[in-house]
Amino acid sequence: PINGNGDIFADTLLYQGLIMPDPKGTTQNVVPAVASSWTEAKNGLSYVFHLRPGIKFSNGQPVTAADVVFSLDYFANPKLDETAVLASGFKNAVVLNASTVQMSLTTPTPSILYNMSIFDGFIVPKALVSKEGKAFWNNPVGTGPFKLSNWVRGSSITFVRNPYYWEPGLPYLNKVTYLYVANDNTRLLDLQNGQAQIADGIPFSQIASVKASSSLSLQSAKVPYWVGLWLNHQRKPFQDLNVRLAMEYAINRKLINKQIYAGLGTIPNSVLPQLKFDAPNSVIKPYSFDLAKAKSYMKKSTFPKGFSVTLQYPSGYAAYTDLVLVLQAEWASIGIKVKLLAVDQATETQNYTSGKYDLTFPYAEFTSDVTVPDEYAAFVTTYAGGGFSFYSWWNDPTIAKMVTTFTHTASETARATMWPKIQRAMYQQTPFINVLDLPFVNAHKNNVCGTYLNPLGADSLQYTWIAK
Repeated sequence: PINGNGDIFADTLLYQGLIMPDPKGTTQNVVPAVASSWTEAKNGLSYVFHLRPGIKFSNGQPVTAADVVFSLDYFANPKLDETAVLASGFKNAVVLNASTVQMSLTTPTPSILYNMSIFDGFIVPKALVSKEGKAFWNNPVGTGPFKLSNWVRGSSITFVRNPYYWEPGLPYLNKVTYLYVANDNTRLLDLQNGQAQIADGIPFSQIASVKASSSLSLQSAKVPYWVGLWLNHQRKPFQDLNVRLAMEYAINRKLINKQIYAGLGTIPNSVLPQLKFDAPNSVIKPYSFDLAKAKSYMKKSTFPKGFSVTLQYPSGYAAYTDLVLVLQAEWASIGIKVKLLAVDQATETQNYTSGKYDLTFPYAEFTSDVTVPDEYAAFVTTYAGGGFSFYSWWNDPTIAKMVTTFTHTASETARATMWPKIQRAMYQQTPFINVLDLPFVNAHKNNVCGTYLNPLGADSLQYTWIAK
């Protein structure tokens, strides 16, 4: 997605998979969506999904078992879906009858239920996608609570109520408009003056003023959300573990958390966000701020006198503007000269996916799409053959093998034992830098009711209504 979470959150209004993340965020589990129920074989090698009786797409067309098979095949086809790694273990899907589909696996893969609950596994109409090809995505049809009305790329997207939505009486709202606003101050001003009723990405520096406002309510949710800094391993300095460790020990996270993130962040003990099965700090200790140790690692690196790099960061976000200045100063103290480059989110993401960066924050709001570790573990190790590793070009065959074994282990107990070993191995290699884990914070007008977030931070606007 060019605009990161904004695109994904918009998609969740238009489409749904057979299952979906709990829309009210009360659990970390997946719940029924297009399928009313499902059963899993005892050996973990197949799932049978039962479609909701009478369920329709937003154009009034019935959802068929053939549509489901087509969508699952699309999900697993690397020629069509660039993140088909999430369908690892998928063998095939077949129609059992008009309302039942069986999905078979080559090996047990418990995470596939989570992976197919997000954008990759959304159910779309076979005939329409086959007929229209890429043009379908300009005027898409799905089973979500809303349908597309108007889309001004890079500016706004408007949805209207889906009259065929399967949940009786929902959604309550007749129309929803997403405004793409990259500037912190503008976003909050729009909320304060009534231009918007809900705003994501509330700047941490202004949380106190939101709390003090009599017309606004702050909403905070624990989601897999982190300040992820990507290192391009095509650049020689980042191929040196000593350099990477020096950079970690030079970061004063306590200071950053206090001065920039209102003390709401958590110092991480993983290069990924907080995910299911993570070991606590007592088992895997976070990197401390230790300038002497940082200088020692630089001294024994292949760049003892330092080097110069460019750090790209998203413009319009006060937290990033402040953060990069701190990082620039901290790394300068160990001989790393950092040039700062502010770019808009779309450009930054394009530079990231094409490898045109030294250091970058890929997305202004960087979250995992699922609560289990499998998605990002695969992205950063086995994605696109291993050496690519989610546009970092880092490669560690040993860790990749550990991830593959973890992904295809059926036992939850075994997975809970295996994951901390992977967490530790990746953390010791620190191919990327997790600066801080954060809560997901948004705000809304006091008269906006039913402001549920799913476990990944997406607004479940089918439940939202506005009081007089």
